[in-house]
Amino acid sequence: MKRLLAVPLLAAALLVGAPPAMAGPPSDAEGEWTYEVVSVDMRFAGNTTFVYGTEVSTFFGTFDGSATDEFVVVCHMQRPDLYRVFVKGTIAFDGMVDGQDGTMTMKFVGKETSTTCEPSSAIWSGTWTIIGGTDELSDLHGHGTWTGPSGTLDYEGQIHFD
Repeated sequence: MKRLLAVPLLAAALLVGAPPAMAGPPSDAEGEWTYEVVSVDMRFAGNTTFVYGTEVSTFFGTFDGSATDEFVVVCHMQRPDLYRVFVKGTIAFDGMVDGQDGTMTMKFVGKETSTTCEPSSAIWSGTWTIIGGTDELSDLHGHGTWTGPSGTLDYEGQIHFD
């Protein structure tokens, strides 16, 4: 019976004595994200168009580097002059973040309301989240928002290193 009681007490003592996991202080991230679509594959289902594609991107600002992106756009016609357009994708970034060098992977989602499924001057808005990294970016975390017309977006948010 004493042995059974000693195991939980020992585990509790180890937990209390362990130092807490600390993250670095958050800092603001902001800049510009430009992209150019390099390939698309379109599929159709009723009033909905699915666009699967890749693009090359350049980031300036807190994120300074280049990327390749994979995305899916879902464009749904609600009436002939009104489309709801949604996007989700993954960014494979290579460059510097806040002076640290490496690669990182980000996920993004967004939406726009437009008069067409084609790229237009309609304003996109969405969010981004860092999900992993290598080298000096291996302990980078962050999330934020992005907005702008097709091709040239502004991003902002918060990042921190563990």
